[in-house]
Amino acid sequence: MPGSGGGDGRDEHGARVAIDYKAVLRSPGRPHDGIADFLKWLDEHGISFVLLTTDSLDAEAAMRAAGLPAAALHLCRDDIPVQPARGGAAWLLTVADRLKLRANQLVIVGTSELDWRTGINAGVVHVFARWANHVRNAKGMITLSVDQPTDVAELLEHFLLDEPCWAFSHDDDARAFKIRSLLPPNVRFPQAPGRTFELQDVFTRGRTITVGAQDARDILMLRLLSSAYLDGTLPHRSLFCVYPSSSPGQVSQQLAGFLTKAKVMVGSYYREDLLERTGQAPDTSLERWRRSRGEASTADISIGAQARTVRINPKYKGKLKGKTVIVFDDFTTEGKSIEWARTLLTSAKAEQVIALTIGKYGASRHTAYQLRPGTTIDPFQVSYHLAATNFVTTPVTGAAGPGPDDALKATMSHFIAAAQSTE
Repeated sequence: MPGSGGGDGRDEHGARVAIDYKAVLRSPGRPHDGIADFLKWLDEHGISFVLLTTDSLDAEAAMRAAGLPAAALHLCRDDIPVQPARGGAAWLLTVADRLKLRANQLVIVGTSELDWRTGINAGVVHVFARWANHVRNAKGMITLSVDQPTDVAELLEHFLLDEPCWAFSHDDDARAFKIRSLLPPNVRFPQAPGRTFELQDVFTRGRTITVGAQDARDILMLRLLSSAYLDGTLPHRSLFCVYPSSSPGQVSQQLAGFLTKAKVMVGSYYREDLLERTGQAPDTSLERWRRSRGEASTADISIGAQARTVRINPKYKGKLKGKTVIVFDDFTTEGKSIEWARTLLTSAKAEQVIALTIGKYGASRHTAYQLRPGTTIDPFQVSYHLAATNFVTTPVTGAAGPGPDDALKATMSHFIAAAQSTE
C-alpha cells in the first residue's frame, strides 16, 4: 500500500495484497463467492496481489481454470529461504523483497492462525477471511476480520490506500522522538442525515457516536493506526500505552478500549498501566476550554504538574531498554503531556518514543522540553521536586495540514449510506 517514510530507494507508491490460496479457491476450479469481483476491483485500483500456498503448484493454471486473473507473484514454501513453516516472517519479507516494497506496504488476507502469525511476525497488517473458514477464530487470535471479499475492498479503500495525511507531524531525530496528530480539533463529521459530531464528543465527552452501523471511535482510531502503519510510525513489536487521564488510575477508555484489540495490528503489545497517574491533576482539556471562553483560572497546567503526578509503573523497571514505545493521547496542544512521557521513557532507556494523537490544537505549535543540565529524575518515582522552571523550552514548528478530514467525511458518509441501504 502507498506509504511514506522510506529512503531505501524502493517503490513508494505500490500497493500489494498477499492472499492465502484458500481465501481465493474453495476447491480446484471453484472460486469463493465474490472473489472474482474483488480481484477485478483490485485491478481497477491498480493493486496487484500475491498468492501464497504451502505446496508448489501451477498457480497461473489454477487461477485460469477458475476464470480468475493471474497473481503478480506466487510463492510456496520452496521459494522461501530456509523453507520455513507457515507462520514465519520470512514469507512476507520475501514478498516485500521480490516486489521491492517495504513490509508496511503489504496486507495479508489469511484463513488460519498460521497466516495470522505470519503477519504478526513480519509486522504486516493481517485480515482474517471469514468467508473461507467457517470455524471460529483460534483462541487468542485477535485481528481485523471480514465476512466477504467486498469487505476487504472497503477496508482498503477507506483506510489503507490513501497516502498518510496529518494535521501535525514532527520528527526529532536528536531526541529519538516523533509526533503524529491526525486531525484539527474543530472538524465536524456526519453522523446521520442532518446530524454531525465533533472529536470532543467522542474523546473528551465520552459519548457513544454511531455512524451508520459503525462506532465513530473505531473509525477514527483505525484511521489513526492505518495512517501510522503506512507512514512507518507504527513499528513492529513496539509497546502501546495511553497517557493517563487527569484522575489517578484512569486512562481514556475511548482510546484504551480500541487499543486492547488493535495491539496485534503489527504484532505490538498494549500496556495499559505503563504510565500511571499517582495524584489528581488539572483537566487540561477543561482548562483549555475555560480559558478559551475568557474564564479566569489558577490551575497549574504546566509540564511541572505532569511531572509531579505521572511516572512509569515501577514494575516495568529494566524492561524498556531498547524498546520503541508509542504513546496515545486524545488531543495535544503545546505537547506538555507527550513531552513528559518522552522524558520519562527515554530516562528509562527506551530507544524511541512516538506520540500518536487524534486531535491537535494550535496548528503547527509545539514546544520541546528538556531537563536543565544537572536536573535528574527517577522515571519510576514521582518527581515532586520538578517545576516548569526545571525545563529548557524550545519552540518547534512541525508540518501542519488539514489531516484526512475530507477522506474521513467520505468514509462516514459511506457507512451512513450503507446502513440506510439495509433498512
